[in-house]
Amino acid sequence: MPVSAPPQVRTVTLHYLRATAAYDGWGLHLWGDGIAASAATSWNSPRTFDRIENGVAVFVVPVADPAKSVNFILHNGDLKSPVADQSFVPQTFGYDAWIVQDSVASPFATESAARAALAQLGNASSALDLTPIAALPKGSGLPADWTSHANVIEIYVRGYQDSDGDGVGDLQGLISRLDYLKQQGFTALWLMPVFRSADHDHGYAVEDYRAIEPDYGTLADFDQLLAAAHSRGMAVILDYVMNHAASTNPLFLDASAGVSNARREWFVWRDSHPSGWSGFGGDPWHNNGNGWYYGVFATNMPDFNLHNPDVVAFHKNNLRFWLNRGVDGFRFDAVTVLFEDDASIWQNAPGNHPLLNAMAAVIGSYPNRLMVCEAPGAEAAYSATTSCGRAFGFQAVAPLYASVQSGVVDPNLDTFLRDPLADRMPLLLGNHDSFVGDRVWNRLNGDQQSYRLLASTYLLGAATPFTYYGEEIGIANGSSLSGDAALRVPMSWTADSLAAGFSTTKPFRRLAGNSTQQNVADELGDSQSLLRVYRSLLQLRNTYPVIGRGDISLQSTAGEPTLRLTRQDASFCAAIAINYSQSRRSVTEQTHCPGATFNAALGDSGSTSANSGGVVGFTVPARSAVVLIAPRGM
Repeated sequence: MPVSAPPQVRTVTLHYLRATAAYDGWGLHLWGDGIAASAATSWNSPRTFDRIENGVAVFVVPVADPAKSVNFILHNGDLKSPVADQSFVPQTFGYDAWIVQDSVASPFATESAARAALAQLGNASSALDLTPIAALPKGSGLPADWTSHANVIEIYVRGYQDSDGDGVGDLQGLISRLDYLKQQGFTALWLMPVFRSADHDHGYAVEDYRAIEPDYGTLADFDQLLAAAHSRGMAVILDYVMNHAASTNPLFLDASAGVSNARREWFVWRDSHPSGWSGFGGDPWHNNGNGWYYGVFATNMPDFNLHNPDVVAFHKNNLRFWLNRGVDGFRFDAVTVLFEDDASIWQNAPGNHPLLNAMAAVIGSYPNRLMVCEAPGAEAAYSATTSCGRAFGFQAVAPLYASVQSGVVDPNLDTFLRDPLADRMPLLLGNHDSFVGDRVWNRLNGDQQSYRLLASTYLLGAATPFTYYGEEIGIANGSSLSGDAALRVPMSWTADSLAAGFSTTKPFRRLAGNSTQQNVADELGDSQSLLRVYRSLLQLRNTYPVIGRGDISLQSTAGEPTLRLTRQDASFCAAIAINYSQSRRSVTEQTHCPGATFNAALGDSGSTSANSGGVVGFTVPARSAVVLIAPRGM
């Protein structure tokens, strides 16, 4: 029942409990409507404790409105413990709150509960499933060569479809949209992290590698998704974060409890502050009171010590846990920063490649699985079979846009497509990270003709193209949002201005800026819409797998108005041309189908025959694409 406060109560008492009664420097940063204005603090001027009582630091804080939240974080300089913000409403919680060093469950309502939590300090990981996993390889029923020409869509589950009316997307919501994805022509889903995480947004701060984020559902929901996708011939690929965990992951809570803890060597520690280091956001070393730990992305994302064989075994077992359930592959996050050998070698350390190859061996021991890595700036090295085997072609993103916008084949696109490893570097136009760029709609200022041409280029030029959810309808950045959040908005299913068909209530985040104009419901009925363009291109790839899996031969050169390439496999030849110019172009391509009749699978070129040398000629309308297909050896 709600705790009723007597009228004279105008304070709350916060009790802070640490393993050792050393509280010098510790203070409260306070904010919220519940506290008196005089009690609010700045980060640099925290509220100090009023007294030490039985080994506990006691803070007495004035309250303005007991029906509203008291928000706070305990810190010593930039060191937080617990690491997450705390909050409670006195009128319902009570007027005494207990906070325990490094606990993820505080505040506690009683001293006994707090002391029980303190007794577990250093043993939090006992709550995790860390059992070794034996490999149980089994097939998924997918086509044997699906990995060579998959049409992959990246799904942000939180932003895709809400099934239970809480304003947050979930696995059941995604299941309800599988028929749409199948009809659109996608053959594989890459799910941004679905493991239980600390960030309640993108999922890259993992708390438990073998549990589903509660906002998304349960393991049973995930198993249902797998079965439903496989029944439709669609693969499911999971995002895997091997570089770092959440600072609230029980493994790190144990590691940070003391220098003698058994988990200490699972993360990267130094006794004193290393100098001369600079990571993505500045100094990557963070003090937790028991030493300095390395977290190249953020304080709340400590890096694993991947020199430790126990940590490597932990990750391999996690992969097997999901592979045994039927998962079809993994996208590995941030693989350029796995090892931090010294201040000058914290990116692309030599040890990254053999470690990734070891992970690839685990995945490859299961039939018909896919692995792809995020390695910006070093794609070719990580796409080698001695490393990850595939790495996103980030280097081609800008040249793809440049070709469409300049009217000629960009030199860097030409160079990329000539790379022998090009088909191991999947093409994409954008993703969930702002470093890759805005949504396509924003980058092209809503120019739909250029959008169609851009889609044709990467979907017809890649072996395994990756599409970011909503790209197929021209979804824009989130309204009045910036950074990564602007790219991770609710999917636009309808023109409803409240929730765009994503939910029955206000969504967790603002909608795309163009949701009332660019949405699935409106575009399904428009034969000229972006959705219909994407559908025709994706279905074309599925009808003629040679477009993705065939051996590639680039026929054009940099600076030409038309990108020309051929593909051939054992059964078919494909001649592909994309005209970036404003006028119709006549082109020729050298194929491996001499004398064959080529029929237009895309475009208005009709039928044409190759000469005895395999050369086929045809015309390509301005700002459009043509695909010709011929059977081989018939």
